[in-house]
Amino acid sequence: MSMSTASDVSCCRATAAVRAGIDRDTAFGAVTPPIVLSSNFSFDGFGNKRQYDYTRSGNPTRDLLGEALAELEGGAGGVITSTGMGAINLVLNALLQPGDKLVVPHDAYGGSWRLFNALATKGHFELITADLTDPRALADALAQSPALVLVETPSNPLLRITDLRFVIDAAHKAGARVVVDNTFLSPALQN
Repeated sequence: MSMSTASDVSCCRATAAVRAGIDRDTAFGAVTPPIVLSSNFSFDGFGNKRQYDYTRSGNPTRDLLGEALAELEGGAGGVITSTGMGAINLVLNALLQPGDKLVVPHDAYGGSWRLFNALATKGHFELITADLTDPRALADALAQSPALVLVETPSNPLLRITDLRFVIDAAHKAGARVVVDNTFLSPALQN
């Protein structure tokens, strides 16, 4: 017997939050998936790789968490990293090429700013800062044809609120992708 997932059933967010990730343990059928603590996994020989080989590169628990968060937030999938800075670094490396332009908040989190600056200094991309709460400043930044706009909302640590719909629409119209850093709130709480 197969149970429905939150995406199969018309339900409210609270029900979806309780159901997300349940009934996904296909190996053993556990209703509540077990936490996998193994750091390394066996394999039959080199070239005969299984789905998981070492927890740093993949783990059933993290994969289930990513799937559950994607379901809750309406995403196509999820990737779990050990830190927010790791997530930002992953996104920048995946989405930007040398010569691309990145727009970031002028008052970005200090740790993020140090990463942006270090990578820009090494030629990974060109860095553009702008007050993303100011439509004129955003328009000026978008006029420089960025590949990516990174938004913090609420901002960290000042808790400034950026109009996501406005920034996303303007960035997409300019041909840029948008990444949102939600340190304090998930998309589930901002929609």
